[in-house]
Amino acid sequence: NEYLRQTTSGKLEERGVDSYLANDIAGFRAEARFLRAYFYWMAMDIFGDVPFTDENSPFGSVNPKQKPRKDVYAFIVSELEDLVAEGSAMPEAASNRPRADKGAVLGLLARVYLNAEVYTGTPAWEECKSACERIYALGKYNLATNYASLFRGDNGENPDAYNEFLFSAYYDQTSA
Repeated sequence: NEYLRQTTSGKLEERGVDSYLANDIAGFRAEARFLRAYFYWMAMDIFGDVPFTDENSPFGSVNPKQKPRKDVYAFIVSELEDLVAEGSAMPEAASNRPRADKGAVLGLLARVYLNAEVYTGTPAWEECKSACERIYALGKYNLATNYASLFRGDNGENPDAYNEFLFSAYYDQTSA
C-alpha cells in the first residue's frame, strides 16, 4: 500500500520522474495491485472476515478494521476487473513471465468467481466461465497435452507445460 501511496502520478510528477520511468512504474503499480488482491484472496479464503487496509487507509500505528468477507470479495473483484480492463497498465498476457500479467489476473478472477457462493452467498458461475473464456481468448495459453509434463523439472523450458502456467515462480537447483 505504501508503494501505491508513493507512486501516484502526482507524486511522480512532483519528483520529476520522466515519462519512460513513469510508464515502468505504472506497470509495477498494476503488479502490486494484483499481488495485494492475491494475498487478500488467500486471507479471505482461509479466514473469512479479515483486517483490511489499502493505499487510502491511515498510515502508521492504526490497527486496520476487519471487513466482512463479502466486502473483501467485492474489493478483489473490482481490483482484478480494473487490471484487465482495456488500457490498464497490467502487462499483456504471457509477456511478463514469471511475473504477473493479464493472464494471471484473469486466472485469479476465475478462481475468485468459482468460490463466490462461499464468499458472498451468491454463485457466480457465469462470471467464472466468462473469465475462463477470456483467458483462452488471449491466445497465449493452452492446456498441456500430457498432464505428467506439468510435474517435470524443466517446466520453464518445456513448452507443453510452460504454455499452461498463468502465474509461476521460477526457481531451480542453482537459484531459489
